Amino acid sequence: MNISHFNLQNFKNSLLFVLFFLSSIALKAESRKDTLVTVAWHDTVRVQKAQIVDLDSDDTALYFRPKAFQFANIYQLGKTTFSKKNLPTLGAILAGTVALVLVDQQITDAAQQFGRYIHLDASHKFQRIEVFKVPVMDIPGNLNAAFYFMGEGWPSILIAGSFYGYGLMANDYRALQTTSQLTEMFFTLAITTQFIKRISGRQSPFRAMETADGVPGGDWSPFISPRKYKQDVSNHDAFPSGHLATAMATITILAGNYPDNKYIKPVGYSLMGLLGFAMLNNGVHWMSDYPLAIAIGYTCGKIALSRGRQVIPKLGHSNGATSALMPAYLGAGNVGLSYRATF
Repeated sequence: MNISHFNLQNFKNSLLFVLFFLSSIALKAESRKDTLVTVAWHDTVRVQKAQIVDLDSDDTALYFRPKAFQFANIYQLGKTTFSKKNLPTLGAILAGTVALVLVDQQITDAAQQFGRYIHLDASHKFQRIEVFKVPVMDIPGNLNAAFYFMGEGWPSILIAGSFYGYGLMANDYRALQTTSQLTEMFFTLAITTQFIKRISGRQSPFRAMETADGVPGGDWSPFISPRKYKQDVSNHDAFPSGHLATAMATITILAGNYPDNKYIKPVGYSLMGLLGFAMLNNGVHWMSDYPLAIAIGYTCGKIALSRGRQVIPKLGHSNGATSALMPAYLGAGNVGLSYRATF
């Protein structure tokens, strides 16, 4: 088996196809109309524009137009992570990470051996793209680098841009909220993963294996100084994987906003699998760098999904009978009451 033949044009065509597929499978080719709804605001309610969208057979959602700089804060991520109900999950993730640390070197050796068997070039080959002599982005020069590129952030940024353009043209609040949520995720993940990387200071596999006396599984230098970290980044930034966290958060947001599309998760998770293998093959990450990264990405994605929309179970799918008395906007500046009963 030989898959070593790869060139820049192959990558461009593959990237365009993947980005088009991931974004187009979610978008609806129709312009949506605004409606007026009442939402809680301080101690009262206010009227706000929204769009009603059927998410799937069970749920409907109200999507509101995003506000400027509608981003999450790190406090919300910490509050969710260390909440009482999530502590068992956090413990399981940390336990799994420790177990993988013990066999990291063997897993990495096996992954790289398989990469050599299928002739998958593990070298970190990239070609820099410049505009007016200003570096813009690095384009992969081989297939392994192309898989690695899927977690770089650029694919997620391009997907967010496609949703933003579509949302403006079609007046689609769901597409605009997807862009806002992806943007929020970029900021939250960048701060979170960089913070953990700097306090853990884990050595990347390719640095640990450069010399015969390298530490199996990589060395750890907790709480490295900012200056020393910047001078030798690859010797201290392996844990956790920001690439895998970004990919997981992107898939979580897309699948959460478009649950009726059956392709987002299988395609997205398959690409994540290729990304994870590529990072073992090129020696950028250890397997134990992945569990926490996936958990962070999933949590950030879920937090972002909670903003700018309100999910409402459809009639006939709720458990038991419920009723509610709510203010209602009657038009012409008049406000009244509405009663809703669900059986």
